[in-house]
Amino acid sequence: MSKIDNQKYKTLFQTVCDVSIKAPKEAFNLHEWVFTLSDKDYQTTARGHIAAGASIHTDGTQTSVNVESVGGNLLVQHYVAEVKEPDYVKMVSFSDIWLMKLVHTVVKVTWEMRLISVSENECKFQNTVLVEHPNFIMKVLSALALGGFFVRKHNEEETPLFAENLYTRTFKENID
Repeated sequence: MSKIDNQKYKTLFQTVCDVSIKAPKEAFNLHEWVFTLSDKDYQTTARGHIAAGASIHTDGTQTSVNVESVGGNLLVQHYVAEVKEPDYVKMVSFSDIWLMKLVHTVVKVTWEMRLISVSENECKFQNTVLVEHPNFIMKVLSALALGGFFVRKHNEEETPLFAENLYTRTFKENID
């Protein structure tokens, strides 16, 4: 583990978005979906999504690797699932970020997705992104660069498209 793992983190920003899906949460498997999301599917779920893939570390740990641009900043994320349930996935990445594609640093990104029952035939897809860093100056810099605004806008764009992809892939695969 890197030195950054043992440091106390300060929240830079957090965003939570949700969207309704006209199907019961039991119809879906978030863990399977996110770790089989194709590069093409990932690219269609937000303008800033550049590439995605799944990988296995030498210790057998499953990872999801995502490359995206948010607010002019390039991120390379290496998510490892801490929780992998059909209705709840929590993944953490020590993500490389190039601020304005020039200055490199590492931030801790926690990505959580939940399916919450609304009724027998409807659920809510909830997408949460938490970005943290141990250095207070990063909190100031991210506020000045409107980081929270750009991450929120990105989450508002990707959440309904993730839900649509989850729905389409689940029911298409059940029909095929």
